[in-house]
Amino acid sequence: MRIVWTTQAQEDLEAIYQYWLQMNETYATRLYNSLINEADILASQPKAGALERLLEHIPGHYRSLLADKCHKLVYTIEGNDIVIHAVWDCRQNPDYLTSKI
Repeated sequence: MRIVWTTQAQEDLEAIYQYWLQMNETYATRLYNSLINEADILASQPKAGALERLLEHIPGHYRSLLADKCHKLVYTIEGNDIVIHAVWDCRQNPDYLTSKI
């Protein structure tokens, strides 16, 4: 399967990287690479993530994979594509995730 990052997900990833880059370049790079690597796992294990309960009311069968202790990759399976819609910091207000999707 192919991994497709939406514009929103790319912006989320970049914002997370830029935020941490200001404080710790090593951690920022490690976190960025970790998020990319977790996304790559979905190519061979598309159902690794659970159905995302916060998005049950939205059509699309959104799933999420906890990529590290604080960040989820929110995605859907669309044919042969894994579409990553958002990279969400789990410490944020859950309503914010709903508004992004």
